[in-house]
Amino acid sequence: MSQQIPYLPTEIIFEILLRLPVKSIIKFKLVSKSFQSLLSSPHFINNHLIFSRKKLLLLAPNQNLSKKTHTLCSTFYEKDYVDHVNLDYPVKSPCLFTRFIGSCNGLICLSVENMIIIWNPSTRKWKKIAKEPIIMNQDYYFTYGFGYDELNDDYKLVLVYSSKIKNVGYNEVKLYSLRTNSCKRIKGFVNGYVYSNSGVLLNNFIHWDARKHHDFDGCDSTIVYFDLAAERKGKIDLPRYENVDVHWDLMCSRDSLFGFCRCEYEGAVDIWIMKEYEVEESWTKFASVAYYVVPGIFDRPLFINEDGEVLLIEGQSLVLFNTRNNIYKDLQVHVPDVRGRVDMAMYNESLVSPDNFDDEDGSIY
Repeated sequence: MSQQIPYLPTEIIFEILLRLPVKSIIKFKLVSKSFQSLLSSPHFINNHLIFSRKKLLLLAPNQNLSKKTHTLCSTFYEKDYVDHVNLDYPVKSPCLFTRFIGSCNGLICLSVENMIIIWNPSTRKWKKIAKEPIIMNQDYYFTYGFGYDELNDDYKLVLVYSSKIKNVGYNEVKLYSLRTNSCKRIKGFVNGYVYSNSGVLLNNFIHWDARKHHDFDGCDSTIVYFDLAAERKGKIDLPRYENVDVHWDLMCSRDSLFGFCRCEYEGAVDIWIMKEYEVEESWTKFASVAYYVVPGIFDRPLFINEDGEVLLIEGQSLVLFNTRNNIYKDLQVHVPDVRGRVDMAMYNESLVSPDNFDDEDGSIY
């Protein structure tokens, strides 16, 4: 007597597939046309993103320039489990300087010399966007922001060029749309020098640290933000430090905005959290850490978990530092010993791939 193949309802199959890694889903697309249609649908891709694992990407200059400029390492951390793999990426030239701009829904945005690359390391699909030459005076600074406009289903890149005229900072802003593959100029922020390395994304808003001028101390710093959906600008005041030289770094973690304030006079880093978004009175000091306790706090932190642990690089190791008891936890992930900066970014393993990926290159003009 032949054994009957057990039947699984479509809803159960859907729920099982949602929990699979991207590599497995790509293979399942080859099973049948129905699977191909299901696994490529926006409904499945968006739901899969909810269950996807968050990973850490390390970008370090490679000392052996004859092979590759940078090493990309993907690390998944959850409690005491660490999964660590090396990744290949689209930039093959041995002489191009690369830095992270940001990540959103599994897409990584990189600045590579004269181009921007938006790349999904899970699907290996990517798009190259050319930069235009910068025409400004010698004293200029430029930064970026990258995020998703949920209202218009569009991934957007914000470019901010800051300079000065007679010691007064001003800026120029450009907005690139991945959906339309076009760029437009928009009115800049109120006079100020946008100082952050890259904008920090929280929901639809990208945030930067700004000063009146880059030579000023950080006690006059404020946060400027750009709403990707409404394309409006605004500002949020930071906690005040009177008559002391401070420097701010911003970070988003646990759906909250954090500010890391390095206070030279006090020899410490104060960590602040904005408990209610855009309510300046809700800034609350989360922790204060002396420099001698954790020198690595100077490096850009990635996240803070519910236990008060900050993820950062200490020496050649990736560590979690507990701000409440000053204890380190070594995650057993080796960081290359290089003189250059090691960049880090968090991303979700995802199937997200905008329609014009792998099409003609874009251009920022």
